Amino acid sequence: MDFIANLRSLSLQRQIILGVTVLGVLAAMTFLVRGTMKEPMSLLYSGLDPVRAGEVINELEQLGVTYDIRGEAIFIPANVRDKTRFALARDGLPRQSVQGYELLDDVNGFSVTSEMYNAAYWRAKEGELTRTILTTPGVDSARVHIGANLRSGFSRSQPTPTASVTLSSARRLSNGQAEAIQYLVALAVSGLNPEDVVVIDPRHGILAGPNKEIMEAPSVVAETQAGVLEQKIKRLLTARLGDGNAEVSVSVDVSRERQTISDVRFDPESRVIRSRTTNDASETNQGSSGNLTVASNLPDGAGAGGQSESSRKNSGETVAYELNEVRTQTERLPGQIERVSIAVLLNEQALGLDLAAADIAQQLEQVRADFEALVSNAAGLDTARGDTITIELMPFQELPEVEMTPAPGMMQRLIEQHLWSAVQAIFLGIIVLALGFGVMRPIFANSRGAAGARQGDGAGGGSVEEDLFGATATDPIDYLKDYTKENQEQTAALLQDWLKEDRKIAANE
Repeated sequence: MDFIANLRSLSLQRQIILGVTVLGVLAAMTFLVRGTMKEPMSLLYSGLDPVRAGEVINELEQLGVTYDIRGEAIFIPANVRDKTRFALARDGLPRQSVQGYELLDDVNGFSVTSEMYNAAYWRAKEGELTRTILTTPGVDSARVHIGANLRSGFSRSQPTPTASVTLSSARRLSNGQAEAIQYLVALAVSGLNPEDVVVIDPRHGILAGPNKEIMEAPSVVAETQAGVLEQKIKRLLTARLGDGNAEVSVSVDVSRERQTISDVRFDPESRVIRSRTTNDASETNQGSSGNLTVASNLPDGAGAGGQSESSRKNSGETVAYELNEVRTQTERLPGQIERVSIAVLLNEQALGLDLAAADIAQQLEQVRADFEALVSNAAGLDTARGDTITIELMPFQELPEVEMTPAPGMMQRLIEQHLWSAVQAIFLGIIVLALGFGVMRPIFANSRGAAGARQGDGAGGGSVEEDLFGATATDPIDYLKDYTKENQEQTAALLQDWLKEDRKIAANE
């Protein structure tokens, strides 16, 4: 009741000021509470392309749902997330960027040629395969290309289809996942072999495909062998020189070709008769001499020539031998070590030698020879194969120590995350306190002073003056005018008291 009475005792101007002040304080408090106590946000969708994300945001605005965009993610209040997802799904959002067999829904068989239908069919199949591949954990985006050559009516051979899958992922897919994608695409296309499907990641290279093992095997062998030799040599040198005083670099050259070598050898000392064949032939010829003379034209008997006789005899033998035969077939696969090169850099300051000695050059040369023999034996170098080793003794430069920045603690993370919210809360709190103590308190103090003056004795000029001038007013003249209008009787009594006091003072003088 006192509060209502105090309000009624105020002038209309002060009541308006008080109302505006109260509304301002309430608005500031509301803004303060909403700024410091935000409702928790939950992830709605992430990874959408700009077109699909724009459609989702437009629908959220129509539904009246507040949202927050953080990079490629859309956040909404957690209490309406599930309801909003159902509402978006009802409208078919977010729409899939990859189209599948729905491409064939608009194909009209009467206005489309066979080539156009085949192109739409393979596009639809590629889209369906892309959708399935996108469900693989770790795959962010994917694209499938199928090389299906149609068989010509004039061709007898069936063309072999091929396919390629291009995908991007934050981490490298395992070999099992890459092979699964190969079989997925191969079994979806008739006549396609899994070996003819290549899976490519632009960030990590070829994940699976034809001859992948053959292409990668030499590089893997070279890197593995080089790493093993480096660790072995560095561990050996660290035991002598200490940590950080030896740097080792190993380069391994491996063969990248597949070779098949066939070797056939015969042993002539181990011959054995396998077969023997003997041939005997004899020939005898008997007749007149065949010389042409004048007697050849004479009658018989007068010019007859002499008789001749010949014989010939041939004898031969054929012997076949069997020899010991050794057939060797050698296949050299890619990855055979052809050459090893080792470079070692040692810190000469860690050798414990007097670098100012007169024979320091001979000492360093002896140390270099000892380390060269040690490293050569540890690495198993073969000079006949062309292996090389280089050892240099040089002073190492001291690297400046890198100052490690400690990880922020829990309090520091809280300050970084909520500093701006705390500043907002403090600023709004100052505004609320200023409005409360600077406006509302003086008004209520004035109202209480006016009420006390009305309830007091009219002749008590001291109390009236205390109530009148004890209260803080923005403009004393305006306050006196308002007070005089509202309390005319008390004002008249006060003026009479002042006049009486002036008369007494004048009489005494």
